[in-house]
Amino acid sequence: MKIKVFAALIGLVVFSASSAFAGWTFELQTGSAYSFPMWMKIQQYGEEDIELTGEYETRPWNHLAPYYDLRVGKWDGDSAWEFESLHHKVFLKNKPEEVEAFNISHGYNMNMVNRAYKVDGFIYRFGGGIVMTHPETTIRGREWEDEGGVNGFYISGICGQGAVQKRFSMGSNWFFSLEAKLTAADAIIPVAGGEAHVPNVALHGLFGVGYDL
Repeated sequence: MKIKVFAALIGLVVFSASSAFAGWTFELQTGSAYSFPMWMKIQQYGEEDIELTGEYETRPWNHLAPYYDLRVGKWDGDSAWEFESLHHKVFLKNKPEEVEAFNISHGYNMNMVNRAYKVDGFIYRFGGGIVMTHPETTIRGREWEDEGGVNGFYISGICGQGAVQKRFSMGSNWFFSLEAKLTAADAIIPVAGGEAHVPNVALHGLFGVGYDL
């Protein structure tokens, strides 16, 4: 009798836990992005402003902090609320002579709250949030010292996205996904002796895995 009661209690706990987390989805993706050429401005106090149309590389996997995307969602039927953190990377290619290095490679991070919908086998999502950056720059021989912010990260601006995703079941609760997204962000980062205005519009292609509870 005691064994039956104990088994029933375990079953109740497992059922309650599974019910509490039902509808949750966890995802990890990687990929790359194309950043469209954008106007940018670098200001150092006492110096002439540097303005140009910035051209960027992503270099998704050849640096200490790779390009990745993390997402957690809570689904109710065919719609969900999600939190997403996209670790975007920006390397300025067409550096003017005053700029020795201009990288935001430990993260042009977009932390967003999304609304997602399942329609005809695809997932469409729209979201917005804040940009957190970790700049690494050297301008006119002055290197930005990584001493401020939160471990070198700064709240730098705002961002938004639109995306479409296709999921493929891998059996049980696992799935493989392909996703395309367009992001737009506006950020101001610190540089030695001033700041830089670095907006970014990018097209992203991602692939990864997820687990659906």
